[in-house]
Amino acid sequence: MSESQKVIIAWDLGATKCTAGLLTLEKDQQLVCHNTRTIKLKEAVSLADLVGQFDKAFDFPMANADAICIGAAGHFDGQRILHENPYPYPMTIQQIAEKQHWPAYAVIHDYASIVCSTFTNHVHESENVQRLNNCPINPYGRRVAFGIGTGLGLKDGILLPSGDFWLGHNEMGHIGIASPPQAVESDAVRHRFLVDYFTYAFPHQAVTFENVLSGEGLVRLYRFLHPEVHAISPEEVGHKLQTEQEPELLDLFAWYAGLFAGTVQLSFMPSGGLYITGGVALNNIKMFSHPAFERGIQASPAYLAQRKTYPLAVLCNAENALYGCGYYAAKRLLASVDEEGKVKKAAVTYL
Repeated sequence: MSESQKVIIAWDLGATKCTAGLLTLEKDQQLVCHNTRTIKLKEAVSLADLVGQFDKAFDFPMANADAICIGAAGHFDGQRILHENPYPYPMTIQQIAEKQHWPAYAVIHDYASIVCSTFTNHVHESENVQRLNNCPINPYGRRVAFGIGTGLGLKDGILLPSGDFWLGHNEMGHIGIASPPQAVESDAVRHRFLVDYFTYAFPHQAVTFENVLSGEGLVRLYRFLHPEVHAISPEEVGHKLQTEQEPELLDLFAWYAGLFAGTVQLSFMPSGGLYITGGVALNNIKMFSHPAFERGIQASPAYLAQRKTYPLAVLCNAENALYGCGYYAAKRLLASVDEEGKVKKAAVTYL
């Protein structure tokens, strides 16, 4: 690496796997991703082993970077990352950072990195995004990213004219689904049946958006349509969807995805765009062109004319999260240097 480049190591740390990237911040302030590697968490025996595998893959130790940014599922308490479904080994980030003498680093919400990625040119290149409409992006308008995967993550943010940004603190996945105010009658009836079914079949699972829009949510929707089935995995249901064996399930899932998108639009009025990603979403990307998706959005008709002017897109490239971490590091970590031009130690953060 040249002296004019700053090296950033970025992680997209999920519940079951981690993708890392080696990026450089060029002299013109553009980010370039030179190498990526994905490792399933169970392929490592500890966090130290996971770090070591990435160091070997990149032939570049994390400790030699100028900054490190980790976008993580779960909650970072300043010492370790905690998750509802426990990681296979303790994610003792602070301990590893101290032991290996890491540079300035930050641990941020996994969808904070997705929002930050929308501030880069990379994410708007045609191969990295599927636009669902052609509405112009208000560069300084509120942006929201949500992802349908193991869970349902969401984060909003605003880009400032200086290139810095503001990120919100919010949680929408666990919000209960109310009866939509203006759903097509067949959709409304089906939703009422689903609420009754949840009460009977899943007495300890409220009808929240995450409980229908996630990998496990797909299983619950499948069992709603096939109550005779008592055991099936998210992977098996996903395969049935992708091989077009379950058109009614696709219709149902797309409708709830649209209902959530409409609810998010109403909650944030994101003139900077609503961006959707996540493993389950990207494995079933055809649902965004399904009529049920639009029906779901329109089931909450308030301010619909205004909402139709907001950009709506699906982010398709796994590197987007890495670019978002890189952007965060460039603006919040690399911006803080001492008199000798070395990056100062930054306070650990979780947004």
